[in-house]
Amino acid sequence: MEPQQTESNATKYIIGIVIVAIIIIAVSLGAKEKTSEDVNESVQPVVTNTMPAEGNTTVDEMVLVPEDTTPKAKTVEVTYTDTGFSPKEISIKLGDTVKFINKSSEGMWVGSAMHPTHIVYSGTSLSDHCPDAVGTAFDQCGSTAEYSFTFNKVGSWGYHNHVSAKMFGKVIVTEK
Repeated sequence: MEPQQTESNATKYIIGIVIVAIIIIAVSLGAKEKTSEDVNESVQPVVTNTMPAEGNTTVDEMVLVPEDTTPKAKTVEVTYTDTGFSPKEISIKLGDTVKFINKSSEGMWVGSAMHPTHIVYSGTSLSDHCPDAVGTAFDQCGSTAEYSFTFNKVGSWGYHNHVSAKMFGKVIVTEK
């Protein structure tokens, strides 16, 4: 009987090897071999809005820079005609600029409220701040065809044409 047991153990051993070999072959045939191109596609990050890190120029050494979400200052135009300012009232954000354009048959001299002192926006009188060399007073300080002013104070700011004080308007400045 012993020779049969040896054959039986040997048969079991051979069958086990054949099963393991079949499993290995099946797995290797069923799995797709990854090429270097496939690996690069699967691990390559999508990089947008990048700048090289100081002293580096390769993509691997680049750093992400967040997009600037700071609201951009804008310029709003107000036209002055023989019938007055248009639009008569505007709302802007802090840091925005208003450009007044004279399309009337008379002079335009934008003056901050209150006429004739012009002290509401800057806190100084017309005679104290004109000429306004530093641009902090909301006053044109003379009659010209165009005048631009950047508002750096939140509030409701009345203005008028100093040449014709019955023509007035308002700029409402809100936080950004």
